[in-house]
Amino acid sequence: MEFLYQYIKNICIFSLVISLVLNIFPESSSKKYIKLFAGIVLLALIVNPIINIKNNSGDIEQIIKNYTHGSLKEENHTFENNRESLENKVYERVSNGYKENAGN
Repeated sequence: MEFLYQYIKNICIFSLVISLVLNIFPESSSKKYIKLFAGIVLLALIVNPIINIKNNSGDIEQIIKNYTHGSLKEENHTFENNRESLENKVYERVSNGYKENAGN
């Protein structure tokens, strides 16, 4: 989702900058060259992510599976650490309770 947001943001910023540049130059002969250059760059901005996806082996399902498996693995590791920590705390409290009761 972040990729799509960044993609749209880049196109919008580029369009704003080109609009400002075109407004700076009033009806001059260089305006048509600026529009030509802007069109080529805008086309490159639009097509570049599509080419990058195609060059990255094109197996979107495998990329998604690797991402979700990696994030689930991290969550499982975090869960295991929390579980061990809670078990240690419970063990310490129960041990302290038995020691206090044995002392009385």
